[in-house]
Amino acid sequence: MRLSKELIKHISDAIANNLEAKGMAEYEVPKTAIAGLINDVITKNMLEEDKLNKDVEKMLSAHEAEILKGNMDYRKVFELTKQKLAKDRGFVL
Repeated sequence: MRLSKELIKHISDAIANNLEAKGMAEYEVPKTAIAGLINDVITKNMLEEDKLNKDVEKMLSAHEAEILKGNMDYRKVFELTKQKLAKDRGFVL
C-alpha cells in the first residue's frame, strides 16, 4: 500500500509523540528530528518494497505463459513469490 508523504509525516510525528508521552523514550534532540528519522525509515522501507514488487513482476512476466497455462491465480503467485524473495533478501514484510 502506498502512503502519501503527508501521511508518512503524520505517522512519524504520532510515533515520536507517543513514545515520549508514554515514557518509552526521552529525547536529547528536538522531537522533530526524531520524527524525521522515523519518516526516513518508513520511506526507505516503502521504496525497498516497491523495488521488491518490481523484481517480482519481472520474474513473473518471464513465466506469464506458464502461469496462464496452469490456470494459476496471478495475485497468489505474486504474493508467494514476493514472500520468498523477501525472505531471501532478509526483508520483513
